[in-house]
Amino acid sequence: MRLTIKARGFAVGRALEYNLTTLRISRAYVSLLSRPEGGGAISLAWVGDYEIRMHAAPPTGAAKRPLFIVDVFDHDGQLFIDSRACYTIAEGAVAFEEFLRMAEPVTGGTHDKRPV
Repeated sequence: MRLTIKARGFAVGRALEYNLTTLRISRAYVSLLSRPEGGGAISLAWVGDYEIRMHAAPPTGAAKRPLFIVDVFDHDGQLFIDSRACYTIAEGAVAFEEFLRMAEPVTGGTHDKRPV
């Protein structure tokens, strides 16, 4: 019975975490829309030397244009680690969570090993 309670608590915790992430992405997107064209990036989170941020998608000739781009940037190395074009808020939340896990240091460790 205890395992069920713990598992249920984990599921509720994950759902709450996802909702908070979705809210963070939604608020950043609204902020991005309120900026003038080419208004720069919005910082979503910092983890050590890594910054996860959102910026407007560049104009393309494609029929379907992404809402925004989420990327992770290594300020120590001055390079982009990864980026994702997001067509929905949900895709942005997933990309943010993946980048957050990628940038988190190992407990008690450092960022000696670059994320792949």
